[in-house]
Amino acid sequence: MTIFENVTRALAKQLNPRGDLTPLDSLIDFKRFHPFCLVLRKRKSTIFWGARYVRTDYTLLDVLEPGSSPSDPTDSGNFGFKNMLDARVEGEVDMPKTVKVKGTAGLSRNSTLEVQTLSVAPKALEDLHKERKLAADNPFLKEMRDRGENLYVVMEVVETVQEVTLERAGKAEGCFSLPFFAPLGLQGSVNHKEAVTIPKGCVLAFRVRQLMVNGKDEWDIPHIYNDSMQTFPPGEKPGEEKFTLIQASDVGEAHEDFKTLKEEVQRETQEVDKLSQVGKSSLLSSLSKLLGKKKELQDLELTLEGALDKGHEVTLEALPKDVLLSKEAIGAILYFVGALTELSEAQQKLLIKSTEKKILPVQLKLVESTMEQNFLQDKEGVFPLRPDLLSSLGDEELTLTEALVGLSGLEVQRSGPQYMWDPDTLPRLCALYAGLSLFQLLTKAS
Repeated sequence: MTIFENVTRALAKQLNPRGDLTPLDSLIDFKRFHPFCLVLRKRKSTIFWGARYVRTDYTLLDVLEPGSSPSDPTDSGNFGFKNMLDARVEGEVDMPKTVKVKGTAGLSRNSTLEVQTLSVAPKALEDLHKERKLAADNPFLKEMRDRGENLYVVMEVVETVQEVTLERAGKAEGCFSLPFFAPLGLQGSVNHKEAVTIPKGCVLAFRVRQLMVNGKDEWDIPHIYNDSMQTFPPGEKPGEEKFTLIQASDVGEAHEDFKTLKEEVQRETQEVDKLSQVGKSSLLSSLSKLLGKKKELQDLELTLEGALDKGHEVTLEALPKDVLLSKEAIGAILYFVGALTELSEAQQKLLIKSTEKKILPVQLKLVESTMEQNFLQDKEGVFPLRPDLLSSLGDEELTLTEALVGLSGLEVQRSGPQYMWDPDTLPRLCALYAGLSLFQLLTKAS
Protein backbone atom coordinates (compact mmCIF):
# COMPACT_ATOMS: atom_id res chain seq x y z
CA MET A 1 0.00 0.00 0.00
CA THR A 2 1.03 3.61 -0.47
CA ILE A 3 1.78 5.86 2.50
CA PHE A 4 -1.49 7.69 1.86
CA GLU A 5 -3.53 4.47 2.02
CA ASN A 6 -1.75 3.36 5.19
CA VAL A 7 -2.45 6.70 6.85
CA THR A 8 -6.13 6.96 5.87
CA ARG A 9 -6.88 3.40 6.94
CA ALA A 10 -5.10 3.81 10.25
CA LEU A 11 -6.88 7.12 10.81
CA ALA A 12 -10.32 5.63 10.17
CA LYS A 13 -9.48 2.80 12.55
CA GLN A 14 -8.36 5.25 15.27
CA LEU A 15 -11.38 7.54 15.02
CA ASN A 16 -14.08 5.00 14.34
CA PRO A 17 -12.89 1.38 14.83
CA ARG A 18 -16.23 -0.35 14.15
CA GLY A 19 -18.13 2.34 12.30
CA ASP A 20 -18.90 3.61 8.82
CA LEU A 21 -15.99 6.01 8.34
CA THR A 22 -14.51 5.19 4.93
CA PRO A 23 -10.81 5.88 4.28
CA LEU A 24 -9.95 7.58 0.99
CA ASP A 25 -7.80 5.40 -1.26
CA SER A 26 -6.33 7.99 -3.61
CA LEU A 27 -4.79 11.36 -2.80
CA ILE A 28 -5.60 12.69 -6.26
CA ASP A 29 -9.35 12.30 -5.65
CA PHE A 30 -9.70 14.23 -2.38
CA LYS A 31 -11.41 17.29 -3.91
CA ARG A 32 -14.29 15.07 -5.06
CA PHE A 33 -15.08 13.85 -1.55
CA HIS A 34 -15.94 17.11 0.19
CA PRO A 35 -19.34 17.54 1.90
CA PHE A 36 -22.26 17.46 -0.59
CA CYS A 37 -20.19 15.63 -3.24
CA LEU A 38 -22.01 12.81 -5.03
CA VAL A 39 -20.20 9.48 -5.15
CA LEU A 40 -20.95 6.02 -6.50
CA ARG A 41 -20.58 2.82 -4.56
CA LYS A 42 -18.52 0.25 -6.41
CA ARG A 43 -20.40 -2.74 -7.73
CA LYS A 44 -20.22 -5.91 -5.67
CA SER A 45 -19.17 -4.11 -2.51
CA THR A 46 -19.30 -6.22 0.62
CA ILE A 47 -19.61 -5.62 4.34
CA PHE A 48 -16.68 -7.92 5.02
CA TRP A 49 -13.81 -5.86 3.64
CA GLY A 50 -15.67 -2.58 3.37
CA ALA A 51 -17.75 -0.62 0.91
CA ARG A 52 -15.71 1.28 -1.67
CA TYR A 53 -16.74 4.46 -3.39
CA VAL A 54 -15.68 6.25 -6.55
CA ARG A 55 -15.93 9.94 -7.26
CA THR A 56 -18.17 11.71 -9.73
CA ASP A 57 -17.73 15.25 -11.03
CA TYR A 58 -20.97 16.43 -9.41
CA THR A 59 -22.27 17.60 -6.06
CA LEU A 60 -25.81 17.49 -4.72
CA LEU A 61 -26.08 21.23 -5.39
CA ASP A 62 -25.28 20.64 -9.08
CA VAL A 63 -28.39 18.47 -9.57
CA LEU A 64 -30.82 20.76 -7.73
CA GLU A 65 -32.75 23.69 -9.13
CA PRO A 66 -30.97 27.06 -8.65
CA GLY A 67 -31.45 28.67 -5.27
CA SER A 68 -29.74 29.69 -2.06
CA SER A 69 -26.61 27.88 -0.96
CA PRO A 70 -26.56 25.93 2.31
CA SER A 71 -24.44 27.05 5.22
CA ASP A 72 -20.88 25.76 5.40
CA PRO A 73 -20.30 22.38 7.05
CA THR A 74 -19.80 22.63 10.80
CA ASP A 75 -16.55 21.84 12.58
CA SER A 76 -17.01 18.84 14.86
CA GLY A 77 -13.59 19.02 16.49
CA ASN A 78 -9.84 18.73 15.95
CA PHE A 79 -7.58 15.76 16.55
CA GLY A 80 -3.80 15.47 16.59
CA PHE A 81 -1.83 12.31 15.88
CA LYS A 82 1.83 12.31 16.85
CA ASN A 83 3.76 9.35 15.51
CA MET A 84 0.47 7.75 14.52
CA LEU A 85 2.42 4.94 12.91
CA ASP A 86 5.97 4.15 13.93
CA ALA A 87 8.41 3.09 11.24
CA ARG A 88 7.72 -0.59 10.81
CA VAL A 89 8.11 -3.27 8.20
CA GLU A 90 4.98 -4.81 6.71
CA GLY A 91 6.55 -8.24 6.59
CA GLU A 92 10.08 -9.48 7.08
CA VAL A 93 11.47 -12.98 6.65
CA ASP A 94 14.87 -13.27 8.34
CA MET A 95 15.45 -17.02 8.54
CA PRO A 96 14.43 -19.88 6.24
CA LYS A 97 12.11 -21.33 8.90
CA THR A 98 10.62 -18.19 10.45
CA VAL A 99 8.53 -15.21 9.46
CA LYS A 100 7.94 -12.18 11.66
CA VAL A 101 5.22 -9.74 10.74
CA LYS A 102 5.44 -6.52 12.72
CA GLY A 103 2.42 -4.69 11.34
CA THR A 104 1.67 -2.10 8.70
CA ALA A 105 4.46 -0.06 7.18
CA GLY A 106 4.63 3.21 9.03
CA LEU A 107 6.01 6.69 9.23
CA SER A 108 9.12 8.42 10.47
CA ARG A 109 9.07 9.67 14.04
CA ASN A 110 8.89 13.37 13.15
CA SER A 111 5.55 13.06 11.35
CA THR A 112 2.60 14.79 13.03
CA LEU A 113 -0.87 14.73 11.52
CA GLU A 114 -3.53 17.24 12.58
CA VAL A 115 -7.07 16.67 11.35
CA GLN A 116 -10.54 18.09 11.87
CA THR A 117 -14.00 16.72 11.15
CA LEU A 118 -16.53 18.70 9.13
CA SER A 119 -20.16 17.65 8.76
CA VAL A 120 -23.34 18.91 7.11
CA ALA A 121 -25.56 20.41 9.82
CA PRO A 122 -29.04 18.82 10.05
CA LYS A 123 -30.66 22.27 9.89
CA ALA A 124 -28.73 23.18 6.71
CA LEU A 125 -29.86 19.94 5.04
CA GLU A 126 -33.44 20.46 6.16
CA ASP A 127 -33.53 24.02 4.74
CA LEU A 128 -31.98 22.87 1.47
CA HIS A 129 -34.57 20.10 1.17
CA LYS A 130 -37.42 22.59 1.64
CA GLU A 131 -36.11 25.29 -0.69
CA ARG A 132 -34.65 23.45 -3.68
CA LYS A 133 -36.24 20.77 -5.86
CA LEU A 134 -34.39 18.26 -7.98
CA ALA A 135 -33.51 19.35 -11.52
CA ALA A 136 -35.51 16.66 -13.31
CA ASP A 137 -33.83 17.28 -16.68
CA ASN A 138 -30.26 17.13 -15.36
CA PRO A 139 -28.27 14.96 -17.83
CA PHE A 140 -26.13 13.39 -15.10
CA LEU A 141 -29.21 12.27 -13.18
CA LYS A 142 -30.74 10.90 -16.35
CA GLU A 143 -27.61 8.87 -17.06
CA MET A 144 -27.52 7.50 -13.52
CA ARG A 145 -31.22 6.62 -13.66
CA ASP A 146 -30.81 4.80 -16.99
CA ARG A 147 -27.86 2.82 -15.60
CA GLY A 148 -29.69 2.01 -12.38
CA GLU A 149 -26.89 3.45 -10.24
CA ASN A 150 -27.19 4.34 -6.58
CA LEU A 151 -25.91 7.77 -5.57
CA TYR A 152 -24.49 8.71 -2.19
CA VAL A 153 -23.89 12.14 -0.67
CA VAL A 154 -20.77 12.87 1.38
CA MET A 155 -22.11 14.16 4.70
CA GLU A 156 -19.02 14.21 6.93
CA VAL A 157 -15.28 14.32 6.28
CA VAL A 158 -12.02 14.15 8.19
CA GLU A 159 -9.52 16.56 6.64
CA THR A 160 -6.04 17.90 7.36
CA VAL A 161 -5.70 21.17 9.28
CA GLN A 162 -2.25 21.95 7.91
CA GLU A 163 -0.06 20.71 5.08
CA VAL A 164 2.07 17.80 6.26
CA THR A 165 4.84 15.72 4.75
CA LEU A 166 4.74 12.10 5.83
CA GLU A 167 7.76 9.88 5.45
CA ARG A 168 8.14 6.16 5.54
CA ALA A 169 11.70 5.37 6.46
CA GLY A 170 13.66 2.20 7.05
CA LYS A 171 13.13 -1.09 5.27
CA ALA A 172 10.67 -1.23 2.41
CA GLU A 173 7.34 -2.92 3.03
CA GLY A 174 7.34 -6.55 2.07
CA CYS A 175 11.13 -6.82 2.53
CA PHE A 176 11.89 -10.52 2.30
CA SER A 177 15.35 -12.02 2.39
CA LEU A 178 14.73 -15.58 1.23
CA PRO A 179 16.31 -16.34 -2.16
CA PHE A 180 13.15 -17.85 -3.65
CA PHE A 181 11.31 -14.54 -3.03
CA ALA A 182 13.80 -12.59 -5.14
CA PRO A 183 12.08 -13.29 -8.49
CA LEU A 184 8.89 -11.86 -7.00
CA GLY A 185 10.49 -8.46 -6.58
CA LEU A 186 10.14 -8.61 -2.80
CA GLN A 187 13.74 -7.84 -1.84
CA GLY A 188 13.31 -4.17 -0.94
CA SER A 189 16.22 -1.86 -0.29
CA VAL A 190 17.35 -1.67 3.33
CA ASN A 191 17.65 2.12 3.05
CA HIS A 192 14.33 2.59 1.32
CA LYS A 193 12.69 5.97 1.97
CA GLU A 194 9.41 7.32 0.68
CA ALA A 195 7.54 10.57 1.33
CA VAL A 196 4.28 12.23 0.37
CA THR A 197 3.05 15.77 1.01
CA ILE A 198 -0.62 16.04 1.92
CA PRO A 199 -2.08 19.53 1.42
CA LYS A 200 -4.15 21.52 3.88
CA GLY A 201 -7.85 20.69 3.61
CA CYS A 202 -7.20 17.25 2.13
CA VAL A 203 -9.99 14.77 2.84
CA LEU A 204 -8.63 11.58 4.42
CA ALA A 205 -11.86 9.79 5.35
CA PHE A 206 -15.59 10.37 4.89
CA ARG A 207 -19.14 9.26 5.68
CA VAL A 208 -21.97 9.04 3.18
CA ARG A 209 -25.75 8.73 3.14
CA GLN A 210 -27.82 7.54 0.21
CA LEU A 211 -29.67 9.96 -2.03
CA MET A 212 -33.27 8.93 -2.70
CA VAL A 213 -35.21 10.27 -5.69
CA ASN A 214 -39.00 10.15 -5.34
CA GLY A 215 -41.03 11.08 -8.40
CA LYS A 216 -39.92 13.74 -10.84
CA ASP A 217 -38.26 16.33 -8.62
CA GLU A 218 -38.53 15.15 -5.03
CA TRP A 219 -35.45 14.00 -3.15
CA ASP A 220 -34.44 12.94 0.33
CA ILE A 221 -31.39 11.77 2.27
CA PRO A 222 -32.67 9.39 4.96
CA HIS A 223 -30.71 8.87 8.14
CA ILE A 224 -30.86 5.08 7.82
CA TYR A 225 -30.49 3.07 4.65
CA ASN A 226 -29.72 -0.47 3.59
CA ASP A 227 -28.41 -2.33 0.56
CA SER A 228 -31.90 -3.10 -0.76
CA MET A 229 -32.74 0.58 -1.24
CA GLN A 230 -32.34 2.19 -4.65
CA THR A 231 -31.78 5.84 -5.49
CA PHE A 232 -34.04 5.47 -8.52
CA PRO A 233 -36.80 2.93 -7.72
CA PRO A 234 -37.40 0.57 -10.68
CA GLY A 235 -40.51 1.16 -12.74
CA GLU A 236 -41.07 4.56 -11.23
CA LYS A 237 -42.89 6.99 -13.46
CA PRO A 238 -42.38 10.77 -13.37
CA GLY A 239 -44.83 12.35 -10.95
CA GLU A 240 -45.60 9.05 -9.22
CA GLU A 241 -45.67 9.43 -5.47
CA LYS A 242 -43.23 7.14 -3.75
CA PHE A 243 -42.93 6.25 -0.08
CA THR A 244 -40.04 4.32 1.39
CA LEU A 245 -40.28 2.60 4.76
CA ILE A 246 -36.93 1.98 6.39
CA GLN A 247 -36.66 -0.25 9.41
CA ALA A 248 -33.72 -0.04 11.76
CA SER A 249 -33.62 -3.84 11.89
CA ASP A 250 -32.63 -3.88 8.21
CA VAL A 251 -29.35 -2.18 9.01
CA GLY A 252 -26.45 -3.28 11.16
CA GLU A 253 -24.08 -6.11 11.84
CA ALA A 254 -26.49 -8.78 13.09
CA HIS A 255 -25.64 -11.18 10.26
CA GLU A 256 -21.92 -10.51 9.99
CA ASP A 257 -20.45 -13.90 10.87
CA PHE A 258 -18.19 -16.38 9.15
CA LYS A 259 -21.10 -18.46 7.88
CA THR A 260 -22.44 -15.41 6.06
CA LEU A 261 -19.03 -14.70 4.51
CA LYS A 262 -18.63 -18.34 3.47
CA GLU A 263 -22.05 -18.39 1.81
CA GLU A 264 -21.32 -15.10 0.04
CA VAL A 265 -18.02 -16.40 -1.34
CA GLN A 266 -19.64 -19.70 -2.38
CA ARG A 267 -22.35 -17.86 -4.34
CA GLU A 268 -19.74 -15.96 -6.29
CA THR A 269 -17.51 -18.99 -6.91
CA GLN A 270 -20.52 -20.88 -8.27
CA GLU A 271 -20.98 -18.19 -10.92
CA VAL A 272 -17.30 -18.37 -11.89
CA ASP A 273 -17.54 -22.16 -11.99
CA LYS A 274 -20.19 -21.85 -14.73
CA LEU A 275 -17.50 -20.60 -17.12
CA SER A 276 -16.16 -23.07 -19.65
CA GLN A 277 -12.82 -24.78 -19.01
CA VAL A 278 -11.25 -22.40 -21.52
CA GLY A 279 -12.79 -19.43 -19.76
CA LYS A 280 -11.58 -20.46 -16.30
CA SER A 281 -8.11 -21.26 -17.57
CA SER A 282 -7.90 -17.91 -19.33
CA LEU A 283 -9.14 -16.07 -16.24
CA LEU A 284 -6.48 -17.77 -14.10
CA SER A 285 -3.78 -16.84 -16.60
CA SER A 286 -4.97 -13.24 -16.88
CA LEU A 287 -5.23 -12.66 -13.13
CA SER A 288 -1.85 -14.29 -12.54
CA LYS A 289 -0.26 -11.75 -14.88
CA LEU A 290 -2.01 -8.81 -13.21
CA LEU A 291 -1.41 -9.59 -9.54
CA GLY A 292 1.34 -7.44 -8.10
CA LYS A 293 0.51 -4.70 -10.61
CA LYS A 294 -1.87 -2.37 -8.84
CA LYS A 295 -2.74 -0.07 -11.74
CA GLU A 296 -3.39 -2.92 -14.16
CA LEU A 297 -5.66 -4.65 -11.65
CA GLN A 298 -7.58 -1.41 -11.10
CA ASP A 299 -7.93 -1.01 -14.88
CA LEU A 300 -9.47 -4.50 -15.08
CA GLU A 301 -11.88 -3.53 -12.31
CA LEU A 302 -12.97 -0.44 -14.28
CA THR A 303 -13.39 -2.55 -17.42
CA LEU A 304 -15.60 -5.01 -15.56
CA GLU A 305 -17.63 -2.14 -14.06
CA GLY A 306 -18.26 -0.81 -17.58
CA ALA A 307 -19.14 -4.27 -18.89
CA LEU A 308 -21.62 -4.80 -16.08
CA ASP A 309 -23.36 -1.55 -17.01
CA LYS A 310 -24.16 -2.95 -20.47
CA GLY A 311 -26.38 -5.61 -18.93
CA HIS A 312 -25.72 -8.31 -21.53
CA GLU A 313 -23.06 -10.85 -22.43
CA VAL A 314 -19.77 -9.31 -23.48
CA THR A 315 -16.24 -10.35 -24.31
CA LEU A 316 -13.17 -8.93 -22.62
CA GLU A 317 -9.66 -8.59 -23.97
CA ALA A 318 -8.41 -10.63 -21.02
CA LEU A 319 -10.34 -13.64 -22.27
CA PRO A 320 -10.47 -15.43 -25.65
CA LYS A 321 -12.86 -13.77 -28.08
CA ASP A 322 -15.12 -16.83 -28.12
CA VAL A 323 -15.64 -16.72 -24.34
CA LEU A 324 -18.77 -14.80 -23.47
CA LEU A 325 -19.28 -13.50 -19.96
CA SER A 326 -22.80 -13.22 -18.62
CA LYS A 327 -23.81 -10.36 -16.36
CA GLU A 328 -23.70 -12.77 -13.41
CA ALA A 329 -20.20 -13.99 -14.29
CA ILE A 330 -18.91 -10.43 -14.67
CA GLY A 331 -20.37 -9.54 -11.29
CA ALA A 332 -18.72 -12.55 -9.66
CA ILE A 333 -15.31 -11.79 -11.20
CA LEU A 334 -15.69 -8.18 -10.12
CA TYR A 335 -16.38 -9.37 -6.57
CA PHE A 336 -13.12 -11.31 -6.46
CA VAL A 337 -11.10 -8.57 -8.15
CA GLY A 338 -12.34 -6.27 -5.39
CA ALA A 339 -11.05 -8.74 -2.80
CA LEU A 340 -7.68 -9.08 -4.54
CA THR A 341 -7.19 -5.32 -4.64
CA GLU A 342 -7.53 -5.29 -0.84
CA LEU A 343 -4.36 -7.39 -0.59
CA SER A 344 -0.93 -5.78 -0.71
CA GLU A 345 1.12 -6.23 -3.87
CA ALA A 346 3.48 -8.49 -1.91
CA GLN A 347 0.55 -10.72 -0.92
CA GLN A 348 -0.68 -10.85 -4.50
CA LYS A 349 2.71 -12.12 -5.63
CA LEU A 350 2.81 -14.64 -2.80
CA LEU A 351 -0.63 -15.86 -3.87
CA ILE A 352 0.73 -16.59 -7.35
CA LYS A 353 3.71 -18.39 -5.84
CA SER A 354 1.35 -20.45 -3.69
CA THR A 355 -0.65 -21.37 -6.78
CA GLU A 356 2.53 -22.62 -8.46
CA LYS A 357 3.45 -24.61 -5.34
CA LYS A 358 -0.07 -26.12 -5.28
CA ILE A 359 -0.57 -25.36 -1.58
CA LEU A 360 -3.76 -23.27 -1.89
CA PRO A 361 -5.99 -25.94 -0.25
CA VAL A 362 -3.81 -25.95 2.88
CA GLN A 363 -3.72 -22.17 3.05
CA LEU A 364 -7.47 -21.89 2.53
CA LYS A 365 -8.12 -24.44 5.28
CA LEU A 366 -5.78 -22.56 7.62
CA VAL A 367 -7.58 -19.25 7.11
CA GLU A 368 -11.02 -20.89 7.21
CA SER A 369 -10.31 -22.80 10.42
CA THR A 370 -8.93 -19.70 12.14
CA MET A 371 -11.88 -17.50 11.20
CA GLU A 372 -14.43 -20.15 12.16
CA GLN A 373 -13.07 -20.01 15.71
CA ASN A 374 -12.44 -16.29 16.01
CA PHE A 375 -14.69 -14.38 13.60
CA LEU A 376 -16.68 -12.73 16.39
CA GLN A 377 -13.73 -12.58 18.82
CA ASP A 378 -13.16 -8.89 19.62
CA LYS A 379 -10.03 -9.28 21.74
CA GLU A 380 -6.44 -10.09 20.86
CA GLY A 381 -5.07 -13.39 22.04
CA VAL A 382 -2.86 -16.41 21.38
CA PHE A 383 -4.69 -19.58 20.36
CA PRO A 384 -3.55 -23.14 19.63
CA LEU A 385 -3.32 -24.18 16.00
CA ARG A 386 -4.34 -27.63 14.81
CA PRO A 387 -1.03 -29.36 13.99
CA ASP A 388 -2.51 -31.11 10.95
CA LEU A 389 -3.10 -27.76 9.23
CA LEU A 390 0.63 -27.30 8.66
CA SER A 391 1.97 -30.86 8.80
CA SER A 392 1.87 -31.40 5.02
CA LEU A 393 4.04 -28.38 4.21
CA GLY A 394 7.79 -28.37 3.71
CA ASP A 395 9.97 -25.57 5.11
CA GLU A 396 9.82 -23.41 2.01
CA GLU A 397 6.06 -23.88 1.60
CA LEU A 398 5.47 -23.21 5.29
CA THR A 399 7.47 -19.98 5.20
CA LEU A 400 5.56 -18.86 2.14
CA THR A 401 2.26 -19.61 3.88
CA GLU A 402 3.30 -17.79 7.04
CA ALA A 403 4.22 -14.73 4.99
CA LEU A 404 0.98 -14.76 2.98
CA VAL A 405 -1.33 -14.93 6.00
CA GLY A 406 1.01 -12.83 8.11
CA LEU A 407 0.69 -9.87 5.75
CA SER A 408 -3.04 -9.98 6.49
CA GLY A 409 -2.25 -9.76 10.20
CA LEU A 410 -2.54 -13.42 11.18
CA GLU A 411 0.75 -14.24 12.89
CA VAL A 412 1.35 -17.99 12.78
CA GLN A 413 4.01 -19.49 15.04
CA ARG A 414 5.36 -22.98 14.43
CA SER A 415 6.28 -23.51 18.05
CA GLY A 416 3.22 -24.92 19.72
CA PRO A 417 1.90 -24.54 17.05
CA GLN A 418 -0.18 -21.42 17.70
CA TYR A 419 -1.25 -18.11 16.23
CA MET A 420 -1.85 -14.56 17.37
CA TRP A 421 -5.38 -13.27 16.65
CA ASP A 422 -6.01 -9.55 16.15
CA PRO A 423 -9.67 -8.60 15.41
CA ASP A 424 -8.55 -5.48 13.53
CA THR A 425 -7.10 -7.69 10.79
CA LEU A 426 -10.44 -9.37 10.03
CA PRO A 427 -11.27 -7.37 6.84
CA ARG A 428 -7.92 -8.29 5.27
CA LEU A 429 -8.36 -11.94 6.22
CA CYS A 430 -11.83 -11.94 4.65
CA ALA A 431 -10.37 -10.61 1.41
CA LEU A 432 -7.59 -13.22 1.53
CA TYR A 433 -10.17 -15.97 2.10
CA ALA A 434 -12.08 -14.86 -1.01
CA GLY A 435 -8.90 -14.65 -3.08
CA LEU A 436 -7.75 -18.12 -2.01
CA SER A 437 -11.21 -19.55 -2.77
CA LEU A 438 -11.16 -18.15 -6.29
CA PHE A 439 -7.67 -19.36 -7.14
CA GLN A 440 -8.32 -22.83 -5.76
CA LEU A 441 -11.37 -23.09 -8.00
CA LEU A 442 -9.49 -21.88 -11.08
CA THR A 443 -6.50 -24.12 -10.33
CA LYS A 444 -8.73 -27.19 -10.13
CA ALA A 445 -10.16 -26.37 -13.54
CA SER A 446 -6.80 -25.89 -15.25
